[in-house]
Amino acid sequence: MTFRAPMWLWLLAAVPLIATFLLVRERSRLRLARRFVSERLRGVASPARAIRPWMLSIAIAASALAIAGPYSGFTLVPVTGRESNRVFAIDVSNSMAADDVGTSRLAAAKAIATRLVDAHGGRVALIAFEGSAEVVSPLTNDTAAVAALIDTLQPGEVGDPGSDFSAAIVKAIRIAEVDATAKADVVIITDGEEQGAGRLTETLTRARSRGIRISAIVIGSANGSPIPTAGGILREESGRSVTTYAETAVMERVTKATGGTLYTNPFAANALDSLMVRTAPGRVRESHVRVPIDRYQFPLALAFAAFCFASFLNRGAE
Repeated sequence: MTFRAPMWLWLLAAVPLIATFLLVRERSRLRLARRFVSERLRGVASPARAIRPWMLSIAIAASALAIAGPYSGFTLVPVTGRESNRVFAIDVSNSMAADDVGTSRLAAAKAIATRLVDAHGGRVALIAFEGSAEVVSPLTNDTAAVAALIDTLQPGEVGDPGSDFSAAIVKAIRIAEVDATAKADVVIITDGEEQGAGRLTETLTRARSRGIRISAIVIGSANGSPIPTAGGILREESGRSVTTYAETAVMERVTKATGGTLYTNPFAANALDSLMVRTAPGRVRESHVRVPIDRYQFPLALAFAAFCFASFLNRGAE
């Protein structure tokens, strides 16, 4: 037996005091009754009245148990819902360290991704990619954990220079195929520079055949920006600084091929509203939730019966 509000069980500690008070009060009533014949003529001298204090004490104790909300056992309740899955693929290549959007491209990407994760109503997964892709989090309902993982992403952490969108999309498709009964969409956040375009056509055909819509968010300036590193500006072997440019051509191709939407530097308050409300329509799923079975009815019925019986024994007492 378990209780929903066990703090109310402290009321049971007062039951002995209440019983003592009622017993003393009843004995006082009997002493006074012996002095007045009229009290006896009213039929108060019933032998069963002696148990009235005990009935009231039992009623109070049972009421305290009922208020504490006892429950025992569980029942399965069917819950029907429509699940949607979304995979986030974030570019962590060195070019994402460029700070041409008021902060680094990656910092802006993480802020946008966190906002989208928090707003999504279904399961989410996270991929970090450069020249190759790594699954940071599989599909999960724990959006807070995914948001925390997004915050830890750093430029170059995959350790494979470049940006291969095909690798990221292939990983996203594999994640989506884990739950083939529910549709999924993919959101790629990048600066648009691509080094794996040779395999992109085949990858997009595969995504389209599985009904996976890919939206893209391109972050960065088309005017170009140097890439900061721990040792200073990134330079070529010749000593010339490397300039990175935000590009939308490849991402436009990706989104058009899969029915997604392309966003460029969507920093306005409502710039991503259409993406936030659009979730992939998965199949209707029925799950079961364990619900505890309330047992407060039994002590409540006992309290009611004890109060009624005590009231019956009280007739003629005034």
